[in-house]
Amino acid sequence: KIMGKFQSTKLFDNYSVAIRQWRAQHSHCQLLHGYALKFKVWFESNTPEDEKMGLDDMNWIVDYGGFKDAPVGNGLKSWMNDMWDHTLLIEKDDPYLDFFESAAMEGLCKLVVMDKMGAESCAKMVYDHFNEVLSKTDGGRCKVVKVECFENDKNSSLYYED
Repeated sequence: KIMGKFQSTKLFDNYSVAIRQWRAQHSHCQLLHGYALKFKVWFESNTPEDEKMGLDDMNWIVDYGGFKDAPVGNGLKSWMNDMWDHTLLIEKDDPYLDFFESAAMEGLCKLVVMDKMGAESCAKMVYDHFNEVLSKTDGGRCKVVKVECFENDKNSSLYYED
């Protein structure tokens, strides 16, 4: 049995978002404000015990070019752009959700309604979506094991499962 394993990472960055943490009544985070989000995603093989230590025919864990749209790839890059590029992230129970939905209908913003707000929730959302897509790609050969969401260069949140 082979004891080592490989991981690889990909940084998805330059996502301009506006957010509002309506529950943060004690701070300025209750106001609309912006971030340039970035996400670092860790990949690992689902089959590290084989003789290739989980690498594909090109000796990679994951093909970064495979994130493009079909038929070339699995569409993850477009999903990231749709979710995080010039979007307004508002929690589904924000008391002003109707206001933000009206602004979106008027073409003033690209609204994404989140179940939960915060870098932690964003990291988990990327983790879950990537793993759902990767489970159907290349025979489910690789998976995401960790996602880090950066609000800025000093603040980030991680999601992973033990």
